[in-house]
Amino acid sequence: MSKSSIRKQAIIVTLPALIYFFIFVLYPIFDNVIISFESFNFAEVATFVGIKNYIILVETPHLDQLVDNTIIYTLAVPVIDVLLAIPLATLIKRLNKPYLIPLILLPSFIPQVTSANIWLLMMNPSYGIPYYIGHQNIFLSAWSVVLVDVWSSLPLATLIIYSGLKSVPPSIEEATSMDGIRGTRKLINIELPYIKSNILSAFVLMLMYGSFTFDPIYVLNSYSSPFGINDLSYFAYQNYYGQDIGLAAVIIIIVSVLSSLFTVVFVYFTLRKTKVRTSRMWKSGMKYLPNKEIPKVLVYVGMALFIIFLIGPVVFLGLDSIKPLSEIIRIPPMFYPKHLTLSNYKVAINTGIPYFTSSIIASLVASAIVVLIGLPAAYVAARYKLGGLKFIGFVLFIYSLPTIIFLIPMHNIIASLGQLNEISGLIISYPVFILPLSIWMMYNFYQNFPKHVEEAANMDGMNLFRTLRKIIVPLSYDGMFVTFLYAFILAWGALIFPLALTYSPFNLSIYYPNGAQTITILIGGAIGHEAVGYGMLAASSILSIIPSIILVIIVRNRVDKLWRTGGNVN
Repeated sequence: MSKSSIRKQAIIVTLPALIYFFIFVLYPIFDNVIISFESFNFAEVATFVGIKNYIILVETPHLDQLVDNTIIYTLAVPVIDVLLAIPLATLIKRLNKPYLIPLILLPSFIPQVTSANIWLLMMNPSYGIPYYIGHQNIFLSAWSVVLVDVWSSLPLATLIIYSGLKSVPPSIEEATSMDGIRGTRKLINIELPYIKSNILSAFVLMLMYGSFTFDPIYVLNSYSSPFGINDLSYFAYQNYYGQDIGLAAVIIIIVSVLSSLFTVVFVYFTLRKTKVRTSRMWKSGMKYLPNKEIPKVLVYVGMALFIIFLIGPVVFLGLDSIKPLSEIIRIPPMFYPKHLTLSNYKVAINTGIPYFTSSIIASLVASAIVVLIGLPAAYVAARYKLGGLKFIGFVLFIYSLPTIIFLIPMHNIIASLGQLNEISGLIISYPVFILPLSIWMMYNFYQNFPKHVEEAANMDGMNLFRTLRKIIVPLSYDGMFVTFLYAFILAWGALIFPLALTYSPFNLSIYYPNGAQTITILIGGAIGHEAVGYGMLAASSILSIIPSIILVIIVRNRVDKLWRTGGNVN
């Protein structure tokens, strides 16, 4: 088969992904610019107002507080993540226990709205740990959001760095051993320089994570002061719901520009290939660093502290979920239940069935769709270099954009299709943030796919369509399955699109379905200053974690390999 014929077929199988990106990604980005110069009345009729919205933003009260909080989230989260991830990844590698990776990964698979609720229940100034340390309300400070973000994102940063440490060639390990280089000296002088691309990728990815946080602010706002923890992204959401759509678009444009800067750096460090000159590293070593391994007892103590930080909040949530109301609101707080009850779960299940149903249907269908259209695009990009690194760079660019950027145009698109408050509207919108990740993961999967498989198919006269259907897909079940699970978890934890596109729970009707609010809306909306909902909130949060636990169990032996390319594409 000629190269031109293969290229035409490759373009055809990539078209579904490209068309989706054009309609639901590129169009919304440009549409935000137009909307930023318009003002809307209650009938949503637009009027051109020039730069009035930009002037209003500059004159907004508390703008300095919004900017300060944005800067705090942007800088503090990646710095703390990387500073903690390096020692944690080193401890995991040193202990070499197969259960450690899935254990520490659990927080990163938990929906962010659930993560925020975990910390809200645990650090409640009246009924939580702060009661014993001066009744301090930590949620008045922006650093409470940093705490939740670090707890959620540290496992991923650790995984990227750990994957880099595991990829250090055996030849370097043997050479350092022969030269008597070990312990801290080996880590600082040999390993960290070798995995600098992983470290930089982790830093930039966490930079974007902290810059565009939303769910923790949405949940913790009920316990904070006005503008106390809000950032620019959340301020855009507030203006959108306050019907000041033009001002919201202005803020989204500013966030988009910042995101683009971070994304360029992220794509650069993700796709670049670093040449490692080990001899130079050795010669520039720090002679005064300890040249011996940390005592095993200290390694176990350090690992235990990290596990308490990462898993302790989940245990606290589980204990709260089986307490009766009298023990939840008891003063002083009682951390261990005296009387066990499942009534909270009964209420959570009875209340949450419509929300769980919407989440399950939307997440399953959207995840299946992205694997279906993402697999061919990833395969031809990896095997036939269609679009080269520019295509994968474009995919990573989309993956790195905050979801808030698509809020206003996506609402308009879904409304024009008549799919507001419908599960189908969520299914249409979810691939915006799960399709790029799916293509990226499958691209890395196919980078190391055996070439003789497609060569044999070509010799048998198969075209690309038959090769994909008969050969590639059956041999890709492992990669497809793991990609599907990751996509499902992302869709399961979605909050911004359900908030923007739905307004009532699913009515559980087969013939006349209506409503599509998800479990994240149930959990995020259960917060209040009354303790009566805390037990149901804890139980609902535990139920929302179940898919995460299942995912961790299923991919426990594969997860570090999936992200082995954290610093560069193999």
